[in-house]
Amino acid sequence: MNSTYDVIVVGSGPAGACAAWRLAKTGVSVAVLEKAALPRYKTCGGGIVGRAVQALPIDVRHVVEQGCHTAQLNFLPGRLSFTTHRPTSIVSMTMRSQFDFAILSAAQETGAIVHQRCAVENVSFHDDFVTLSTSSGSMRAKFVVAADGALSTVARTMGPAGGPVLIPAIEYEVTVPHDRLDKFHGIARFDFGLLPQGYAWAFPKQHHLSIGVLSMTQRESDLKRAMAQYLDLLGCGFFTQVERHGFVIPIRPRRGPFINKRILLVGDAAGFADPVTGEGISFAIQSGLMAAESLIDMQLDEESVRNAYSRSVTGTIIPELRRGRVLARLLYDFPRIRSWAFAQHGQRLCEAVTDVMAGKRRYRDLRFTLRTLLRLLSPNGWRTSEET
Repeated sequence: MNSTYDVIVVGSGPAGACAAWRLAKTGVSVAVLEKAALPRYKTCGGGIVGRAVQALPIDVRHVVEQGCHTAQLNFLPGRLSFTTHRPTSIVSMTMRSQFDFAILSAAQETGAIVHQRCAVENVSFHDDFVTLSTSSGSMRAKFVVAADGALSTVARTMGPAGGPVLIPAIEYEVTVPHDRLDKFHGIARFDFGLLPQGYAWAFPKQHHLSIGVLSMTQRESDLKRAMAQYLDLLGCGFFTQVERHGFVIPIRPRRGPFINKRILLVGDAAGFADPVTGEGISFAIQSGLMAAESLIDMQLDEESVRNAYSRSVTGTIIPELRRGRVLARLLYDFPRIRSWAFAQHGQRLCEAVTDVMAGKRRYRDLRFTLRTLLRLLSPNGWRTSEET
């Protein structure tokens, strides 16, 4: 086994696989380390939103089980329901094992080396390279891309900077009779009100439903109760088979830096997930490609790479997360304002968020701050910055 590379990517999810694909495509020697056997199951709703599909550098339509051109949001306390439609898929449904492996396979085809069942155990730093002690032996590289998730082992070696804010979620893969499954066909469903600060979702796959609940308050105890209520609400209380999984989602990024000691943090390892929905694949793809571009454009020069990647992240991803956080506070921290917003402007709100998820707009395009929260919900409040 080769033990020296220009870049080692730790983690084979969308962030790591996209980074490896881009690096290998330009001739950089790159290895991907994955602790599990591939393809591996990944706990996730498996809904790839439109902006993530647009960011992908490769075609993965062959692993999409179902395209949802309709999104439905239900605000249960007020018995309100809002539906949005788009000519292209708002959410493409897939299983993450197949989605991630499709990107990784493309990276392999361009020259990336993949080491599976290879867990990182320790990281040490030298003047011009990083050494990784793994379950398969010692490896070293000029740079490491940390794409090993919200509980990143590699990120912890960078120093005492605060980690991302994590929230709990549970997800069930539920097999139901075909007549029940057909009722969910083509619709990505989101439900608010089962628990005070969170939401639930139901995503139709080819042969089953992916059903989940998350809480923004970092309390796991209420999730199972909320899930039981949600299954009954959906008419899926008498499922024929179920697989239960728990996971955490970063809804606020690390305090930084996102690159230090020749390590670049990407995706969930950096805490780059949408603060409104918890969706992380879009920013995983974006940050993985940004990391690769910084390494390529700066020809693996440490200071130049640090400056380039920092500029890319702070100029694009961080402003979007900050602006999204304002909307997240509306939805989760101010229940009375949320109830009024859904009652008076629910359809407009849902159309705006659908546009963001579909990649047609950004949170930064929506004119709102905490000071102008109520003005946001006025008839002209959702105008984009280009219109003002």
